[in-house]
Amino acid sequence: MVSTSRWLSWFLIVPAMTLPCISAIFYFDLYSGHPLATALYFLTKFFTLFWPLVATFLIFRYWIPRFELRHSRHTEALVPGAITGSLIAAVMILGLFTPIGDAVFRYGWRIRQKAQELGFYNLYIPFAIFLSFFHSLLEEYYWRWFVYGTLRKLIHPILANLLAALAFASHHLVVLKEYFPLSWALFFSASVAVGGIIWNIHYERQQTIAGAWISHLIADLAIMTVGYFIIFQ
Repeated sequence: MVSTSRWLSWFLIVPAMTLPCISAIFYFDLYSGHPLATALYFLTKFFTLFWPLVATFLIFRYWIPRFELRHSRHTEALVPGAITGSLIAAVMILGLFTPIGDAVFRYGWRIRQKAQELGFYNLYIPFAIFLSFFHSLLEEYYWRWFVYGTLRKLIHPILANLLAALAFASHHLVVLKEYFPLSWALFFSASVAVGGIIWNIHYERQQTIAGAWISHLIADLAIMTVGYFIIFQ
């Protein structure tokens, strides 16, 4: 990759790594409950969906074979993804029987209050299904395929993995600190970063987001199941 292309790659990837977190500060914290927050949230999701396409196909002007949907590597990645997702879910459930669970349920009222404020309290199950199945796919496309996939071409894959995972966890920290004290928010965000590392490894080894997506989907289903018992206990 020539020097100009490297600079262009950094120019494209740095906003991708930072904008979701910066936006979350505004729509989930500073302007929470304001109509502007909803608009900013959807603009951020629009950016998440289209920025990788603009960067990849319009600026770099190349087609990536990883988009070949019928390739066998996609189906071969599903079982390893299901295994890691199930392990993550099991760790989550077991964690509820530790002091982690005490913290989760102690601050459950904040989660319930935020669910009512954001309007998904009465639509929790459809919201949970959307988040688990579709939003997780969007995040894998964005954070694994684009962010990590671009970073690993610019720096060592291990460093790329760590940076991509930290960037992935950063906007989760903004959300989690609205629910929990900072110490617990940092702990849960670090757990998200570990998940990001695992899913980056899936992508690195399998060259497809299929396995990472299934793993992420199962993890999100576990989170939303726990959330249901917290909100509606």
